[in-house]
Amino acid sequence: MTDLNFPNTPLGFEALKENLPSAIINNLTIGKYWILIETHYGAGLVATPPQINRNEIAQELHVVKGQPTDKIIDLCYSQNSLKRAIGCATINSLINTMNLDLSQENGLNINAKADEKIVIVGRFPGLNQKLPNAYVLERNPGPQDYPESAAAQLIPTCDQLIITASTWVNGSLETILSLVKNAQVSIIGPGTPMSPILGRYGVSRLAGFIANNPKELSKLIALDAGVKQFKHLGHFGVLNI
Repeated sequence: MTDLNFPNTPLGFEALKENLPSAIINNLTIGKYWILIETHYGAGLVATPPQINRNEIAQELHVVKGQPTDKIIDLCYSQNSLKRAIGCATINSLINTMNLDLSQENGLNINAKADEKIVIVGRFPGLNQKLPNAYVLERNPGPQDYPESAAAQLIPTCDQLIITASTWVNGSLETILSLVKNAQVSIIGPGTPMSPILGRYGVSRLAGFIANNPKELSKLIALDAGVKQFKHLGHFGVLNI
C-alpha cells in the first residue's frame, strides 16, 4: 500500500513553491533506496518510500519526464507516497544547486556540549560512533532505539534535535517541531531542502547533499545504490539559518 493518510503537505510547501524557478524535468530515476529528479538547475534526491511496486514506478517514469516542474511539484498534495516523494524531489532539484554557499561538513557534527541532551529522529549510519549518547527515535525501533510514541517525552527536554529529512516528505515534521521547547533543530540527509525558508518554523540548521554529476548518480541509483556508494558524486554541506 502506498496511499496513506498524510497529515499535510511538506512543511513550508506553499512558501517554497512561491520562490522556486520553473524548469522542465530532464530525468526521473527511482531506485530501491533513492529517487532522483534532474532539471537544468540541479539534482533533487529523496528517500524512496517503502512498499512501492514496479507498476507504479513504470507509470511515473513514463508520465513525469518532460513535464514542467510547476506541475510535478503539485504531487506534494498527493496521498500517494511515491507521487508525493517525486514532488519533493522536484523541489529539491530547484533548491539544492551547485551555487549554494554551504559549509562542507557532516550533518552529525553538531559540536554538542558534554551535558547536552541529544535526540535524533531516524537512525543514521555511523551514529553510535559520532553521537553514542543520543536518544534515537525510530518508526521501526531496533534494540537501542525508542519508539515514535516516546517523542512527546524526549523532545521537549532536549538541547539538540536532529531530524531525518524523510519527515519533511511524509508530513510528520510539523508535528515533531511542535514538541520543541528550546532545542537547536537540524534537518539532515540527502533529501533535505536546503532553503532558509525552513527557518520560519524553528529549524536552525540544514545538512544535505549537492550532486555534481547527476548522470552518473542516476546510473547508481538505478542500480539500487545507497549513500555510501554515491557520495563521491557530490558533497555534503551545511546551511546555518
